[in-house]
Amino acid sequence: MSYRVALQPDPSSTWPAMYTPETLRHIGTQVEALTSQCSSLKIHKRAIERQLASIAAHIQEQDVVLIPRTVFLLLETRGSGGVSDQLEQIARIIHEEGYWKPQERVQNYYRQDVYHLGKSAQRLFDDYAALDRQVEQLHIRLEHIKERWHMASGTTPQGVFECLAAASDTAKVQGEVDTIVELLEQATRPGWFRWLFVHRRRP
Repeated sequence: MSYRVALQPDPSSTWPAMYTPETLRHIGTQVEALTSQCSSLKIHKRAIERQLASIAAHIQEQDVVLIPRTVFLLLETRGSGGVSDQLEQIARIIHEEGYWKPQERVQNYYRQDVYHLGKSAQRLFDDYAALDRQVEQLHIRLEHIKERWHMASGTTPQGVFECLAAASDTAKVQGEVDTIVELLEQATRPGWFRWLFVHRRRP
């Protein structure tokens, strides 16, 4: 997925040319989309954790750390008999989030299928941890902008950037917006925001 925004200077604004009102609104939209993605991963991570706890109880490993890497390693060594329902739920969850799952029915899983399912589930956990840190940093920057512009604390990211898009003198928060754009570039698929950087680096 890519976005092409016309980066034309706005004569009524002191923003650099690449931060047109349209671009600012686009940044706000992407911050909200990333926050929503993080919330979705968090919900599914917790759902997987419940299934991992059920698996640990079944194999009588009450003190095991409830992460896929640990629990699936136990399944590889002990076998996955009796936990087909839990594996089916985990496979469904990771598939909903777009991660790979074995094509076979859980009842027909080989040890290699269990291994790969565990890898996909662990990837979801790792992606959530990384995304959660980035979203936290995004919201810290947003709070700084709200304080400087005396916005209500409950103002949504889209609302923040709508205000900035309508403002005529926003140079005092340019550094915060720069950081937000950089965080978005780190968190999203390559290319989503690179066009901003390319434009920014032109002499």
